[in-house]
Amino acid sequence: MPIQILWGNDLNAQNTFIKELIEKEVSKEWKEINVTNLNGDDDEQVNKAFNEILTPPFGEGYRIVTLKNNPIFNTKNESLRTKFEKIHGNIPTNTYFILQNIKKPDSRLKSTKFLQKLIKNNLAKEKSFSLPEIWDYEGQKRFLEDSANAINIRLDKKAAELIIDYVGNDSFKLKNELAKAKIYLSSIASYSNSQLFLKSNDVKKIFSDHQSNVFKIIDLLLQKNMNESLLEINYYLQKGEPPLRLNAGLISQIRIHTIIKLAVNSGNDNAEKICNLAGISNPKRIFFIRKKVKNISQEYLINLLSNLLDIESSLKQGNNPVNVFTENLINLS
Repeated sequence: MPIQILWGNDLNAQNTFIKELIEKEVSKEWKEINVTNLNGDDDEQVNKAFNEILTPPFGEGYRIVTLKNNPIFNTKNESLRTKFEKIHGNIPTNTYFILQNIKKPDSRLKSTKFLQKLIKNNLAKEKSFSLPEIWDYEGQKRFLEDSANAINIRLDKKAAELIIDYVGNDSFKLKNELAKAKIYLSSIASYSNSQLFLKSNDVKKIFSDHQSNVFKIIDLLLQKNMNESLLEINYYLQKGEPPLRLNAGLISQIRIHTIIKLAVNSGNDNAEKICNLAGISNPKRIFFIRKKVKNISQEYLINLLSNLLDIESSLKQGNNPVNVFTENLINLS
């Protein structure tokens, strides 16, 4: 397909796809000339991309022109749309035009409707590379299991939980760690063709890097596990995370949890209204947060939010971050 539309938040997977396509289709001798990487944030580079795709490749093989942050199907721009519609039919059959973006093409735009016609007529191909949201544990678990199954590894339940803790939402790190796991498990397997089984004890031996994120800290705070939450906070600070930025992330998430808890307690089940109040765009997230705050009192959430705001004030006065977090959180357990 000359026109390839790639979208989704898994940029590592997108880039791997492009790299494999280049290795497969582009002549090594002509690679420097026949591979062009451009940025759609720059109007001049967009115009350059349109010119490049009309030029046949030099020598053997294909030409590949990649336009990251592709604006054609995500931004209303009639001039851009008209130009794309005029030139698309003149793209040589041995040239790939790869249009990347994190966002899915906007179905309301005329350019996207035109794209759908191209896809229907096999003149373009759309491929999504989306990671589950970091708050979507079940989605992360399915993604992990699918990635492991793809390389003949089966996971036990505790192993999956540990890997998510170690790797978080990083597909590149997950791929590398699972590759290490396969080498390790293959070396101890009884039969070379049998499916490999990864247990929690194996994960502890193989997966080395400690992973911390705001959502893990949030979960610990919701569980009133202050000792563990402070360890995670300290780990974050030691990595060089600015204390105010870390605290701002905690405030933002606890605020959302508190609003949803108050809405539930008041009998408000209107997902759209709750989304507007909490400032979240995905209604599915309400379901996950409601489960998390089900057995937590609204008083605890309000006190936690209040203490985080006190932490912000204290940090702005220049006080020691470790002491500030400890003093304001330890007594909430």
